[in-house]
Amino acid sequence: MKKVTKMIWSSLFLLGLAVTPVFAQVEETVEEMEIEKVSMWEQLMQSEQGRLLLLIGGLLLVLIVLMVILAVLMLKTADLILNKKAAEKGEERLSFFKQFKQKWITGKFKPVDKQGDMMLDHNYDGIQEMDYSMPPWLRYVFIGTFLFAVFYVPAFLIFDIIPDQQTEYQASIEEAALRAEARAKAGMVQITAETAELQTDEEVMKAGQVLYKKNCAVCHADDGGGGVGPNLTDDYWIHGNDIKGVFTTVSEGVPAKGMIPWKGNLSPKQIQDVSNYVLSLVGTTPASPKEPQGEIKKQEKAEERIEENVDELPEVEEVE
Repeated sequence: MKKVTKMIWSSLFLLGLAVTPVFAQVEETVEEMEIEKVSMWEQLMQSEQGRLLLLIGGLLLVLIVLMVILAVLMLKTADLILNKKAAEKGEERLSFFKQFKQKWITGKFKPVDKQGDMMLDHNYDGIQEMDYSMPPWLRYVFIGTFLFAVFYVPAFLIFDIIPDQQTEYQASIEEAALRAEARAKAGMVQITAETAELQTDEEVMKAGQVLYKKNCAVCHADDGGGGVGPNLTDDYWIHGNDIKGVFTTVSEGVPAKGMIPWKGNLSPKQIQDVSNYVLSLVGTTPASPKEPQGEIKKQEKAEERIEENVDELPEVEEVE
């Protein structure tokens, strides 16, 4: 019977070793796929390799179920045969489940008539304790912690096999950056006022110009000089004069002044493009500029800020 049990456990172990690389390959395949707004199942079904892996995985799951059923039937059959032999000899035999429970979970208990010598001298609220040994499962866990420490301590403190918290943190930041870049390329990042970026790419300017002339020129003029709306070319601003401020103004609108919220008509990417185009109009010369409105908020160039900072530095005396 022991040979049969070992054979069953060996088969399940080998099956587990065979399944693990397949599932690892499925995971790698999914990670290598281009990120799209589709489920994992659709991603796998879109490629021939993914469909093949799903088929193999399904067959392995069926094989596992059949192996488990076969193992249970073999154990039941062996249990019946051994019970019959024990009954013929007039002996009492424990089932496989009870043997497993006694060996690995509860341990072997003494008969009730032999438990007197296990009573301890003290008691709590009239309840006496019995000096039972540690349950097998807890003893194995306790021993396992020592075995784990034998590997973990040298690996962490000496050989640097296991990274420390700082290394893991940096790795997670790099991984998050790569994932964010992949999502951005796939168009899955939701642009908000906080994440809007100042861009000067030619494609962005062209897209923003088209959107501006179609939706904004009627109030602000084709060249940004202003009309019903304020002049967009001077340094006077009623609201924010950076990309976040302009994005918010375009997105939320100014209903009190008649400007509608454009977030219902334009996508976040379009709002970002037109906001960048609006900022590019600052400093240009319109044909009929409207009088200034709001407060002056000059957008200083980086060169001007550097010159100011250099002028403010204390003079260093020359050493002869």
